[in-house]
Amino acid sequence: STPLWPAVQLERVHQTFLKMNRSGVIFIAALNGSALGLGAEFTWANDLRVMADGDFVLGQPEVLLGIMPGGGGTQRLPRLIGNHRALVAILSGEPFTPAQALEFGAVDAVVAPDEVLDRAIELAQNLGTRPKSSRAAIKRAVYFGGSTSLEEGLHIERSEFLATALSDIGQEL
Repeated sequence: STPLWPAVQLERVHQTFLKMNRSGVIFIAALNGSALGLGAEFTWANDLRVMADGDFVLGQPEVLLGIMPGGGGTQRLPRLIGNHRALVAILSGEPFTPAQALEFGAVDAVVAPDEVLDRAIELAQNLGTRPKSSRAAIKRAVYFGGSTSLEEGLHIERSEFLATALSDIGQEL
């Protein structure tokens, strides 16, 4: 192990999450318990999030340990719930309850613990019926265009649109 090893590991985490965002696969986090720190960052990297209702929490407590999120929490959480709300959550280190996570948009559904997997599968089956190439193009436009200037975002959208519109499946459908 070298002094740079943590940086190498973090880069691997970031690259894995970015591959998820570029992919035509829909990633759905099915949370049947609490997720903190890197677990929460993995949750934010998914396309959708279903969380069990109960005495569970979701968040970035790193500041309470004298560090800060390193797996994307400072970048992904603000894109989900807004800059100010994310800033306060990350600065305080206080996690969200399932109800708060749903209200703030950090998760897409809160269900009974025994329904988490079924709800995640239902979402996956529904979204999985869309053409994979279209799903990938939409995800790239949203994830990579949505955080740029409007002009650059429109350029990314236009490129992705033309690629899908001119594809065999785009022409067929």
